[in-house]
Order: sequence, then C-alpha cells, then structure tokens
Amino acid sequence: MRIHFREQYGTRGEEIIYVTPAEQKSIVRVPLKSDKLVIHEKFFLYRLFQQIFLPKGYPDSVSDDYASYQIWDTIQAFCSTICGTLCTHAILKGLGVGNENINAYSATVAWILKEGSGHLGRIIFSWWKGAQLDIDSKKWRLRADLLNDLAMGIEIYVLPKHPHLSTQILCGTTVLKAIVGVAGGATRAALTQHHALRGNLADVNSKDCSQETCVNLIASFVGLYLLSAIKTQGVLYGVFSVVVLLHLYANLKAVKAICLRTFNESRYLIALEEFFRSGRMLTPHQVNKLERVTVGQTVSVSLNIRLGLSIKNLVDEYQHSHIVDNIVSSFDPHEHFIIAESKKFLGVYFHFNTIPQDVLKAYFFAVSYLQDRNQIKEKYWDIQTKWQEFYNLAQQEGWVTSQHLLNVDEYRLNWKA
Repeated sequence: MRIHFREQYGTRGEEIIYVTPAEQKSIVRVPLKSDKLVIHEKFFLYRLFQQIFLPKGYPDSVSDDYASYQIWDTIQAFCSTICGTLCTHAILKGLGVGNENINAYSATVAWILKEGSGHLGRIIFSWWKGAQLDIDSKKWRLRADLLNDLAMGIEIYVLPKHPHLSTQILCGTTVLKAIVGVAGGATRAALTQHHALRGNLADVNSKDCSQETCVNLIASFVGLYLLSAIKTQGVLYGVFSVVVLLHLYANLKAVKAICLRTFNESRYLIALEEFFRSGRMLTPHQVNKLERVTVGQTVSVSLNIRLGLSIKNLVDEYQHSHIVDNIVSSFDPHEHFIIAESKKFLGVYFHFNTIPQDVLKAYFFAVSYLQDRNQIKEKYWDIQTKWQEFYNLAQQEGWVTSQHLLNVDEYRLNWKA
C-alpha cells in the first residue's frame, strides 16, 4: 500500500489519508479514527453554523479567549436588546404616540432635537476621550454598557413620570447613548483586532456582527412578547431590573475573559511589581486576571508618571542650565529618553528616534527611580541589566513588546546635537 497524501481541515477536522491499496491503481480516500474531538462531514448543521457565525479557520484563526468572550458577549447583547425594546416603548409614549393632543410636527421636532443632541455628544466625547479608548479598552467597554443601562433606566423610570420634560430627558439620555456608541464601537474594534490572529480583522468583525444580528433578532421578539405580557408598571420595573443586572454581570464576565498581550499602564505595573519583588515574569493570563476592569488600578505608583512631555516643563522646573545638563548627563548618550522629577509628577522626555521598546524601557526606568531616587545615577547599569532581563522574560511569556498602550504625549526633542 502506498500513501500519497495526509489531509486535515484545521486542528479539529477529521484526518484523511489518500492511498493506493496493494494490487490496485486507483487512489482511495480513507478517514482515520482518532481519540480527539473531530468535526465529521455528516454534521452538516454544525458545519453550516460554524461557516455562518464563526471566522474561517476557527479556532486556529482567533485568540484562545475568543469563545469565552463571545459567549458572555452574546448574553449581554440579548439582554441589551430586550431592555432596548422596553425603552423604545417608553420613548414613543414620551413623544406622544397615541396622544391625540400631540401633532406630528411637535413629535418630529422632539425627535430631531434628541438625535441632534446625540450627534453633538459623539463629537465632544470623541474629542475628549478618544485617545484613551485603546489604552483602557476593557474599562471603557464596561463603562459604555453601564452608561447605556443608566440611560435606559432613566427612560423607563423617569420619563413616564415627567412627560412634560420628555424632550429634555430624551436629549440627555441620547447624549449618554451617543457616548456608548463611540466608546462601545471603538473598544469593540480594539478587541476584534486582538482576536484576529491571522490579520483576519474583517472576517472576525463581520462574523461578530452576524452573531449580534441573530441574537438581536431573537431578543426583539422576546421583548415584544414581554411588552404584551406586562400589564403593570411594577412588573415592568421588576423585569427591567432583572435584565439589567444580568446584562451588567455578563459584560463583566466578558471583559474579564479577555487576555490582552500588550502592556498598558495597569498591566505593566502588575508585571513590574512581581518582577521587582521576586524576579519572576507573570504570564499575560495571570496579569489580565489581576487587572481591574472597573475603577482604579491593582498597582499604583507614588508619583504620577507622564510620558512624552515638552522640555518646557523641565526648563521651567529647574531653569539653571547646569542643573538641566546634569540631568541629561545622568543617562547613557545612546538612550532615547530622559527622566526628571517635578513637584507634581515624574516627567519622561523622548528623543525624535524613539520607538515603542524605548517607551517601555523608559517606563521601567521611571518605576525603578521611584523605588530609589539614587538608582539612576549610582546603579544605572544595574537597572539596564534588569531591564534586559525583564524584556527577555516578557517575550518568552508571550507579551507583545513591539507595541504598547501606554499614554504618551507627542513631544519629541534632540539633546545629542
């Protein structure tokens, strides 16, 4: 018997060999039996479901946390749509639908004012917080859904009791929902990029939209059924409260299921604390598990570290040229950063040729400086050795060191002329 080919669809597909049996000329296709879970061709519906709703090549084409995140994200989307259906009913009543004393023109004006408030809210929030959505994508993902629930809660509880203020209330809740749209959409894009291992960003995003559309369709009918079944405001409030609590819980679980491999300030400080304490490097999974996704940080520094500042801050602080020259001379001429302490913060100043690894290194040196103010001058090369050890361990544990999510301003300078 001669074996010509061995074939498998992905890592979970059934293994097939193509052979020519003894004393035959035709090639025969022979499925191999295996102890591991395989997807057989006869499971047509499962394969069809996978092709419609999951990225091509799943699970190999996405990150390990994709499935757990999507399960909880699906639950939260289902709850959110039910809440949205209940709120739509409250909004339409607030606009005067079914009230003979309200004409179409006044309802249209109220609707336009509501939508205009939302557009303005999107612009202002994008300008105000747009740069931070990548840095703390988990927190903003959770905050977005919390704001969305707050807006819907106002529409359910407050709007029916104050119909004469319906336009003002709807303008306010629409602004909140506009913030949700910007924060939720931006952070979803960041998380989709994390999940797409093969550069298949469009495929992962489109399948995520398909999943959400299907869930929203089902949830819409459930919401309609609830509207017809709910007869009193007390029952409506009870149902809404239960669904909102489930929505928030599912969101929290979804965000905690994500394992990001790029350092932001929170994850970086967690990893640095353990390294300085024990010399051990935590894995991305361990750090993400310790990272706070609500408010605050798991680990904090004694003085705020500000990256990419204008040299004007340093000049204004010390003024005399010889003091500034001493600070610059404390660092290796080949370094692309300078660190100097001010009254309210620790400033890090970057060279024009700074790359992402330099930013990570500068932050490492800044945290080392805060542990002992004399380290930069007296133990400079010891810190350099520690940094190289940390950097190598981070790469071994799977951290992405070619980029970062630290908050860095855009000032760059040259002190080597």
